[in-house]
Amino acid sequence: MRNIWKDKVFLSTMITLAIPITLQNFITSSLNLVDNLMIGKLGETPIAAVGLANQFFYIFLLCIAGVNAGANVFMAQYWGKKDIENIKKMLGIVLSVGFAATIVFGIAGICFPTQIMGLFSKDAEVISQGATYMRIVSVSAIFINITQGFSTALRSTEQPKLPMFGSLIGVAINAFLNWIFIFGNLGAPAMGVAGAAIATTIARVIEMVFIVSMVYVRRNLVSTKIKQMFSYTREDVARYFSVSTSAILNELVWSFGLMAFSMAYALIGTNAVATMQIATTLNNMFLVICIGLAVSASIMIGNKIGSDEEEVARDYANKIGILAPLCGFILGIIIWITAPFITSLFDVQPETAIATTNVLRIMAVVSALRFFNVVMIIGVYRGGGDTLYTTILQSCTVWVFAVPLAFICAAVFKLSVEQVFLAVCAEEVVKIFFVLQRLKSGKWIRNVIKQTA
Repeated sequence: MRNIWKDKVFLSTMITLAIPITLQNFITSSLNLVDNLMIGKLGETPIAAVGLANQFFYIFLLCIAGVNAGANVFMAQYWGKKDIENIKKMLGIVLSVGFAATIVFGIAGICFPTQIMGLFSKDAEVISQGATYMRIVSVSAIFINITQGFSTALRSTEQPKLPMFGSLIGVAINAFLNWIFIFGNLGAPAMGVAGAAIATTIARVIEMVFIVSMVYVRRNLVSTKIKQMFSYTREDVARYFSVSTSAILNELVWSFGLMAFSMAYALIGTNAVATMQIATTLNNMFLVICIGLAVSASIMIGNKIGSDEEEVARDYANKIGILAPLCGFILGIIIWITAPFITSLFDVQPETAIATTNVLRIMAVVSALRFFNVVMIIGVYRGGGDTLYTTILQSCTVWVFAVPLAFICAAVFKLSVEQVFLAVCAEEVVKIFFVLQRLKSGKWIRNVIKQTA
């Protein structure tokens, strides 16, 4: 432990990267919290409708995260060599691949929202309101792709502040427009969930415009002409997919797992869906520290491997493995104490409020364990280029263990939402044994630039 506090370079780099990235994640998560708080004033059905619609959209967000995660591995290692030209080419590739995903999810969300919502709920009103929200918010997919592509390039080159400010502007605008469109202020009609979708879409457009314009106005090192950005070759694309395919699959496996969990909770009832939507949104607000640590870890590890300092990368991984659960433990205490107060902010039935508090406290108990697993998997191992192992691990623990267990507990044993969620959390216990074994083996260190040259 003392070695961590004595390593000034490690701490300085971690803090410089983690604080802006964490703040950006916090701000981005705030967008969903603001939506839920305001929609929550309309009742449990709108909360469930928006929450389930966002489960589908969350699959797209995680798909884009996977597309960018693969690029981040290369960009971070290229940055270790200060190879700006290949970073720009990788930006072009990630925008192109992300655009393909945008077309698929955008068309599905706009053309078939009722059918998609029918997969999550049998409540006609929930389906109707959710379909309205999904159809509108799916338009924002193309803007998210561009925002995430440039944000990845900026963070990989140790410039996390610009994406943070972009997210801050987006959330502020979203909150203001929610107030106008959901409740009908300043002369606008009260549009409910449709108003929330419109506000979110406009906010994402403005966030994208801000980040891209600032990159080019300030002539940032990742700014490039369109022709140069898309000058990549087939070999460049093949190199990208050799690492990124498993990262994309990992995010899809996880996102479809979340969708399956939502289906399991829906078997319990609409109140259970509302409980998990509120609890998950609040938990994501707290987990921004975990994601901030993970992204920072992936950049730091990637930089060291790219500059041929593998022993330093291994040392950083061990130190991060100590910091992650420590942060999770402290955060778990905070979640446990504040759970009843936070739940009281939502206008829900007493039994839903009690269930939400209980779920949040279960999240608090497993927080340290989850922090360690997440930071190792999407931070250290992904930054080290070890994307295939993490995909196999996630696939097995989610689909072989957690998803079947959730449906058995909900459909067969008719357990409460708290009990089903507690069973699902057992996945973290199973996962940690494999995560620790991989860390000790050192097999997660892969110089993808050399190996794919």
